Amino acid sequence: MTNRLRLVSLLLFASLAINLFLGGLMVGRWIDPRHPHSPPRMERETRDGAPPGWMRRALGPEGAVALEDAWQSHAPAIDPLRHELRQSREAVSQALAAEPFDPAAYADALQAMQASSARLHTAIHAVMIEVAVRLTPDQRASVVERGREWERRKAARE
Repeated sequence: MTNRLRLVSLLLFASLAINLFLGGLMVGRWIDPRHPHSPPRMERETRDGAPPGWMRRALGPEGAVALEDAWQSHAPAIDPLRHELRQSREAVSQALAAEPFDPAAYADALQAMQASSARLHTAIHAVMIEVAVRLTPDQRASVVERGREWERRKAARE
């Protein structure tokens, strides 16, 4: 009987350990929903030729067709700008990590990244305008409400 009692005790202990581990993971995800090993949203790669996820979510199903059409027509100009921005971000990281540190090189890299970002935003804004023109007033109102809801959720997390 002692062998059986020992086996049951070990199984109960193992079950408790597994439950505590899984419970800790769940609580950790509840406290900080971003997985600590995933890159921040702005650093996630978006495949070439595809609109960014935030834009798809903002437009919802009613804007999906307009977004795909507009994005495909602008993708040849946007994709190189995305790559340029990624490269400029890498240049900023390299300038910051350089030894000896050169403040002027870092400032130049930051300036280049800002310019690259502005060019990409200008191209994306052209898509946004093209999509907005194709939406009905109700669809545009729906997009605005989704944006406001996102802002409310963001404010609640802070």
